Parts: sequence; structure tokens; C-alpha cells
Amino acid sequence: MREFVRHPSDIPLDVKILSEPGARHAHMHDVSMAGLSCLVAREIKAGSRVEFYVPSISEESSGRGTVVWCRPQREKYQLGIQFHAGKDVFRARMVEQLCQIEHYRREVEQLESRILSSEEAAEEWISLYAADFDRLFPLE
Repeated sequence: MREFVRHPSDIPLDVKILSEPGARHAHMHDVSMAGLSCLVAREIKAGSRVEFYVPSISEESSGRGTVVWCRPQREKYQLGIQFHAGKDVFRARMVEQLCQIEHYRREVEQLESRILSSEEAAEEWISLYAADFDRLFPLE
């Protein structure tokens, strides 16, 4: 088992611009008290109001925010999304923990050839890492 927990940047995130139909696929990069950053294939203009979702966990909105910056990064764009409310910070932290659990489930399958249900992965991850989550992934 690894000594530390990586941020699960391989977990997909969907970003929906509130004024447009459809959603853009992204990958979460970071979460802080103020917001989150993610990578998307196409530019989303600063000032755009968005909702974000983690489709592998839930089709319900994980939070809302405003794009405060969008920077080219190789063939993609890195977005900075500022949360609208304190509840969005809480939701994003919960989503981040769920992403950690899903990442752990995938990693155990790949490295140990063990197939875990979501519930089994959650139980193992909680016993191994939950107590250190805030220290390992502090809100900046």
C-alpha cells in the first residue's frame, strides 16, 4: 500500500455553463476553500457561471461557481472556478473524498487484482486515510 494518497486527477468532472446546453468533460485538478481547478478540452470564458458534476458518483450538481480564469495548457485549458457559497465548498470536499475512494477502488483493482464494490472501497479507504484527509489535502 502506498505511503501517501495522490489527488485523483483521473476522476472525470463535467462542467456545465449555465447559459448553454450540454456539459463539457473535464478532470478535476485541485480543490481549495475558494474553488476548484480542472482541465477541459475547450475554452470556457472567464465570467461564465457554471455547475460541476462528478458523473461517476452522481448526476446531481456538486456545486456552482464562476470561471475566474482559463489558461491554455498543452492541448487543453485549465479553469479556475470560484465557488458561489459555503455549501459549495462543503459539497466539493465531499466530492473530493468520493473521488479519492473511487480512485482507491481502481488502484486496488489495477495493482492488487482485487475487485471492490464502492461500499467495500469506501470502508477500506476510510479506515486507511479518512483521519488524515484534511492534512493530506488541506484547503488553501
